[in-house]
Amino acid sequence: MSDAKQKITRREALKTALAGSALAATGLLLGAGMPGDAEAAPATPSPAQDDRTLLEDIADTLLPTTPASPGARAAGVGAMMVLMLADCESPEAQQRVATGLQDLRAACRERGGSFASLPVAERERLLTELDAAAQKAGDKHWFNSVRALALQTYFNSEVGLTQALRYIPVPGRYDGCVPLEPGQPAWA
Repeated sequence: MSDAKQKITRREALKTALAGSALAATGLLLGAGMPGDAEAAPATPSPAQDDRTLLEDIADTLLPTTPASPGARAAGVGAMMVLMLADCESPEAQQRVATGLQDLRAACRERGGSFASLPVAERERLLTELDAAAQKAGDKHWFNSVRALALQTYFNSEVGLTQALRYIPVPGRYDGCVPLEPGQPAWA
């Protein structure tokens, strides 16, 4: 057999693949900059960062920290909401949410500041008004998507699954109908 047509073993193929993916990952990290690098950090927040912060503030108003469980901010739902919106929603829904967030920012400026700077009661009142409008408009309202994303990302997070819901990793048996005691959280 000639040197040009040498057979490669499975072990050599895996080594080559792993080395290639390690180099690619290193290149991505170096190209993107590391978090905390002074020159890599933007001077002003990008629109995506603004949206992430606003979405997390909305989720934390909908799912606040209580004595029984941490809130949406503690679960870090903002990044996942942005990711789910970008990867799982249609471009039309993404545009509706982006336009809705801009409208919400404008409404907050009329009330005296950003959403995060408003008192909790005012944030709740604003979201209640949005929810009423969304119920009338149906599936085409942007707030329905944001509320669904907030609930989905929170209750699929470790915090939401293990602290807000009652969680047993390996149940002993299946019970189709288990009565809840007063104040007991729902089962995960």
